[in-house]
Amino acid sequence: MPALVERSGGVTVSVAHARDDPALVRAAIEPALEADVVVTTGGMSVGNHDHVDAVLAELGVESHFSSVALRPGKPTSFGTRGATLVFGLPGNPVSSLVCFLMFVRPALLALSGESPERVRTVALLDHDVARTPGRMHAMRATLALHADGWHATATGRQGSHVLTSMLGADALALIPPGEGVERAGSMVVVELL
Repeated sequence: MPALVERSGGVTVSVAHARDDPALVRAAIEPALEADVVVTTGGMSVGNHDHVDAVLAELGVESHFSSVALRPGKPTSFGTRGATLVFGLPGNPVSSLVCFLMFVRPALLALSGESPERVRTVALLDHDVARTPGRMHAMRATLALHADGWHATATGRQGSHVLTSMLGADALALIPPGEGVERAGSMVVVELL
């Protein structure tokens, strides 16, 4: 995450690791709440070993949301404690990376005085993409410039556990939620990597 933070205009102040124990999670997070922005990864779902949301609440972080309609990355949270922004990202590496780019990066860019729009454009899909009811799909994609503009092509299998889907990716093509497929030739928003 430190490299992503720096590429997004931030400075990493500290990094802490904690096993799935509420006391250890609290010890890792509490001092971090002195920073402008806190980013946690893992421990965000609803299992017996997922303690981050409960610890954040104990530490006085006001939750603004605790899940998002995004694939991958549903167990993502955002809260504040005073002026501190607190992002809780999933532990799955692809989900964590996607949610950092979709939520944390725009906040860091805005805090550093830049427009988050500078990392967005539009592209035409080169192939049909299955849509997900109720959830936007952040498809890892490669971009190619043609006479009619940017074209987006999936990098391969798109499961949230498929880390190789990030290899060679230039962008996240944002496929709107819904039934059926988003047809080849459709114009979609893309988040540049």
